[in-house]
Amino acid sequence: MQIWDLFRGYDKAHGCYEMRRTTDGGKVQGKALTKREPCLQSDWDAHLAGTASGIGIIPLLADNTVVWGVIDVDQYDLDHSALEEKIKQLDLPLVMTRSKSGGAHLFVFMIEPVEAQKVVSALQSWAAALGHGGCEVFPKQTSRYDENDIGNWLNMPYYHADMTLRYGIKDGEQLDLNEFLEYAESCRLTEEQLDSVSGKGTHDPSLNEGLFFEGPPCLQLLFNIGGFPEGTRNDGMYNVAVYLRRRYPDDWEDKMQAYNVAICDPPLSLQEVSVLVKSVNKRDYAYRCRLPPIKTHCDKRLCQRRQFGVGEMVGGRNAPTIGHLVKHVGDPVLWFVEIDSHRIMVTTEDLLNQNRFKRFVADQMNRVIVSVAQARWDRYIDELMQNCDVIEVPEDASPLGQFKILVEQYAYGQAQVTTPEELAFRMSPYNNGEGEVWFRSRGLLDYLSTHGFRITSEHHVWQMLRKMGAENKFINSKGRGFNVWVIPSQDEQTDEPPLPDFGTEAF
Repeated sequence: MQIWDLFRGYDKAHGCYEMRRTTDGGKVQGKALTKREPCLQSDWDAHLAGTASGIGIIPLLADNTVVWGVIDVDQYDLDHSALEEKIKQLDLPLVMTRSKSGGAHLFVFMIEPVEAQKVVSALQSWAAALGHGGCEVFPKQTSRYDENDIGNWLNMPYYHADMTLRYGIKDGEQLDLNEFLEYAESCRLTEEQLDSVSGKGTHDPSLNEGLFFEGPPCLQLLFNIGGFPEGTRNDGMYNVAVYLRRRYPDDWEDKMQAYNVAICDPPLSLQEVSVLVKSVNKRDYAYRCRLPPIKTHCDKRLCQRRQFGVGEMVGGRNAPTIGHLVKHVGDPVLWFVEIDSHRIMVTTEDLLNQNRFKRFVADQMNRVIVSVAQARWDRYIDELMQNCDVIEVPEDASPLGQFKILVEQYAYGQAQVTTPEELAFRMSPYNNGEGEVWFRSRGLLDYLSTHGFRITSEHHVWQMLRKMGAENKFINSKGRGFNVWVIPSQDEQTDEPPLPDFGTEAF
């Protein structure tokens, strides 16, 4: 097996990463670029030889399946041997490689493509069981909105294979490329084998019974492994109180002491329990997912589906929750949003306006996002934006880029008039012979309409002309004055770019 067979990914795009510096904390920084073209064997050859930028592969295939997934443990001082030992103790089918910054990538490999949602759920459960809950899991999304929503890529191991720092690890020893490929191939799973082990961790059905029925997976897992560690009893019992208030809204306070005895060793004092009850009785209460002891065992996607898990409540069930954001930089900026494993596309205005966003979700998903105070919404969206993935849209794929192509086709490729006087009566462009092409607004608008470029307003067209450097000028020719747009002329014509297909959407 070749490495490009093992890491088969999306065939319409891939990433590359040019390393530039290492921070004092050990983080490798560089420039990431998404290329809207397939990753070729020549790209892999250059990656392995270290003669070009490292490549990144998008695991999500075109049909929303994957042949590999990964837990990204982004911890620079990681004890790889200790982590490998824990993987063995839990008997998880994970293959470890060292990441470029010294963390770990924990891969699961499949023999045949498997539904992405199934693989992601298993990986999130295993990450929580390993004490690395909340780590990024790839693929980050389990479906695509459309072909513009290409997905997130992961830097590949064995860059500059002969001297690589991104090597596989087995039994505490570094593997060369051939050893890694042989080991990874031996660990590949069928879908049935994945199903048999995917419950190890927070997906274990037996955990969703008893004290924490339909509760946060982190609390179930902690209870199963012996309760809250030393120094975390107060924070742990706060989260227990939140769970009880959700599950038993009428008499949750009466149950606190029983849970305290069951999960804390030694139990908290009655006074400490009383303080926690008063705290949770405040109006704005929620799980403290970012604090120990539950932080490292977080399985957010599963928790969002639990009746008494994280999130807002509607009719006794959790309302849909906004997940990861992907920002496509273009004109306009577009955001791809994950909500309960669905993908929707919105503008910045849609995302910032809570009511607009709620209508969008209702129209597309038949679900209701619970309203919150605007300040809380702003904080939530701000946090998501700070942690979003950014994809630079190629200029010719943006509305402005497509508009520019048509303007150049019109100005340089049309039959042109030969005098300014003709320009006053005809709609064809005019080359003044002094490095400028003049054209009338109506002529361009007719050309845009003929070629299917729909506009929201003529004012928008004038804005885009100015963005591409065109100037508006008033000229007077033989007593007749009129306005023209002016762009530089092209003395020698190159091959004309193909006209884009604009469909029926208005820009």
